[in-house]
Amino acid sequence: MRTDFQQFFVDPDHVQGDVFYLDGDEYRHAVKVLRKQEGDAISAVDGRGRLYHGAVREVHKDRIIVHIVETIRDIGEAKLNLIVAQAALKGAHFDLVVEKGTEIGVAAFQPMITDHVIVKADARTDRWRKKALTAMKQCGRSRCPRIYEPMDFESVVQQRRCDVAFIAHEDVDLESVAIRLPDKSSSAIVFIGPEGGFTNSEYQFALKKGVTPLNLGPRRLRAETAALVAATKILAATGALGNQLK
Repeated sequence: MRTDFQQFFVDPDHVQGDVFYLDGDEYRHAVKVLRKQEGDAISAVDGRGRLYHGAVREVHKDRIIVHIVETIRDIGEAKLNLIVAQAALKGAHFDLVVEKGTEIGVAAFQPMITDHVIVKADARTDRWRKKALTAMKQCGRSRCPRIYEPMDFESVVQQRRCDVAFIAHEDVDLESVAIRLPDKSSSAIVFIGPEGGFTNSEYQFALKKGVTPLNLGPRRLRAETAALVAATKILAATGALGNQLK
């Protein structure tokens, strides 16, 4: 985990030639909280894969102008484009999946409506997008994960456009704990059920569509825990996590 600099978010439209500017909440945090002044170093990510290092050129009453010294592409990003397709959860549990999944390196989140889902998810996508943006800045990534609009489980399975797909299920031989990705895989999706799990018909439907079953171990996991464990195992299999603990 990097702690040597604070990352801000810059709207891609606010990058103009060799400068960018921060306004709104980002401006207030930089100037009012961190007391940034002319000449101070500052870094910002655009959420689309670019990290800008620069120095403050001008401080105005509503924005701060930064001269770009260096641009780095895709810092903190995994080579595997992983989508976590998670059934909608009660309370703030999906918030946790988005926040921690972003830190791990998940590329996108797909909220799903399954047979055992009992909550409405369509009103919370804006909140989840804000959670992803905040987590991206905090963890040192340069791409903000996408939060798709909620869809029903069968539609997500049928419309997937990934090289490989997994479905977490407890009734799978433990040998399936190991992640095996085809060579040259660049994208993957993992399906995680709600607290009540997938129904047998949902599970069988996924298998018929070529989705690979995945066992996450001998213990029963909460849905949000299962999502994070699955994402960690899949990304670790590609070397995306590395030895980052210090």
